[in-house]
Parts: sequence; structure tokens; C-alpha cells
Amino acid sequence: MKPLSVQALEWIGKDWSVGSKTREGHLQHTKDFANHVSQRFAMEDIQNLKPKHVESYVQHMKDEKLDNGTMCNRMAAVRTLVNAIGKGNIVARDNKAYGIARGSRQKPIIADQSRVDGIRQVLADRANARDRVAMMCHAAAELREAFGLRPQESLLSSKLVETPKGIALRVEGAKGGRPRDLRIGNESQLRAVQIVAQVSQALGSGTARIIPPEMSLGQAYNAQRTLWRELGGTKNSAANMHVSRHTTAQVMNAQGYSKGEIMAWLGHGEDRSPFCYIPR
Repeated sequence: MKPLSVQALEWIGKDWSVGSKTREGHLQHTKDFANHVSQRFAMEDIQNLKPKHVESYVQHMKDEKLDNGTMCNRMAAVRTLVNAIGKGNIVARDNKAYGIARGSRQKPIIADQSRVDGIRQVLADRANARDRVAMMCHAAAELREAFGLRPQESLLSSKLVETPKGIALRVEGAKGGRPRDLRIGNESQLRAVQIVAQVSQALGSGTARIIPPEMSLGQAYNAQRTLWRELGGTKNSAANMHVSRHTTAQVMNAQGYSKGEIMAWLGHGEDRSPFCYIPR
């Protein structure tokens, strides 16, 4: 028979309405679970899964000292698999049954704006010196700062569109592949999209995007993350690439935008709580 991990991936499929990074992680977690069961129990058919196999995997994760968030993500993959093979009842509905509980996601970050601005200035200086990776990262950073985009969105968003409310940036690369249009309403946003256009032309991307033609999206994403961290942009320093989303939500809240409007701007459902970004 086919290896257990191959069987597992065939059962769950690959075409889900989630972002590429989420999908890749989910597939890898599914393979990890299948490989554990195969090695520990010599199972040959994935449809023979039983509760003891899930319990063994949970204990394995605990022995590996994985954090609760990681274990919760892996259990989500296990549930997807067992539901696909029609055995959803072999996994407890609540991770608490396994002694796993995800910490609160409502952890707003107050940005160290001076550090963020310092990193942006370094990128701008290197971009002016024609460093191609820095040019890309500089344009992406300005988009994140002006619009509160996710890192991947800041690499893929470049198209301007006409809307009833004026010119807008079409945000691409969002989770679930759902594009959204963000109206350009201030000077920093206008400047950011101008930088994107200039960098795209200078790099010769041919797509109006800021990714150099010699790089894939994955390579560009990793290069951006690595350079930002090397310049001191980490979560512990309150200056990681995600922090601009928190700042954007906090500024919009201070300006009187509704919670639904804030979350829609950030690319979330309007019924989701914004308190992961805004201090209570």
C-alpha cells in the first residue's frame, strides 16, 4: 500500500479556502501525524485510525515539549484527517481533554515606533544604493506601515482600482485568497503606492509587483522576513513585520471607526473581535 502520509494527504485534499502558509502548515502537520502512527504502530491503512493513535500522538508532542499553540494547530490537522475518513468521533472535540489549551490570542502590541522607523530608514538607504532585496523590502514595509497589511500581502499588492469612494489599493495574497480594496485616503498611503510603482519598474518585475523576477514568492517572503529580523524587527522588540497591523487598528479605533470597519480593513470577518489588536 501507499505510505500512510501519502494516504492521509490524498484523503484531505489540498484545495481549501485558507492562505498558502496555513495550507502548507496543515499539510505538514498531517504528514507528521501519519508518520508518527506509521512508525509507532506499523499501521498500513489510514482508515484504521483509533483513539489510541491520537492519544499517542498527543503524548509524543508533549514529550517533544511543543508549546500549546503548536499542539493546537497540529490537532486541527488531525481533526481534518479523521473527519475526512469518516471517523471524527475518535478525537475529542476539545483539546482540553488532552491537557492542551491555547493561550489567549488577544495580545495587542504597542509598537516601538522609533525602532520600526529606524528599520524602514535602513531599508530606504539600502534601496537607494540599489540593493534589490532591500528595494523590495523597503516598498513592502511602506505598504505595511500605510495600510496595515500582512507581510505576504505587502509583497503581492500593487494594483490600483477605481471604486465609488475613490482610488483604492487592491490587496492580494490575503488568507483564503480574498482580495479587498483599501481606499487611498492620506499622503502616506499615496506615497507608499508610488514607491511600489517605482520599485516594480526599477526591478523589472513585469507584473507591477515588487518581487524581483529572479525570485519566487517563497524566496521573497523568506528574504523579507530574514532581513527584517536581522535589522532588529522581532516580536520581542515590538517591531516585527506584523506590528503595523496593530498600529493601524489602534489608530483607526482612536479615529472612531467601528469594530467591523477595522476588522474588514485588516481582512478579517466583521464579526471577529478586534481586541487582538486594540487594548481594552
